Amino acid sequence: MDPEYVVERVFREIFDDDALVVTAETTPADVAGWDSVAQVKVVLAIEGELGIRFTTDEVSGFKKVGDFLQAIQGHLR
Repeated sequence: MDPEYVVERVFREIFDDDALVVTAETTPADVAGWDSVAQVKVVLAIEGELGIRFTTDEVSGFKKVGDFLQAIQGHLR
């Protein structure tokens, strides 16, 4: 499964916006409602979709969508 597709689908679901487009450079400032609670929901949804578990250090470093994608790639190798 394509990680970029999964991440965008998760973001669309969590933020209830079927038209939401995210890129590696998308940050919380770009998405209405992306706060700490939404961040946890995104993390858990991605983990569930891909069957991976992020470390605490990874999660604390997620500042933009590209950070998620980079960590996912590390887990899928």
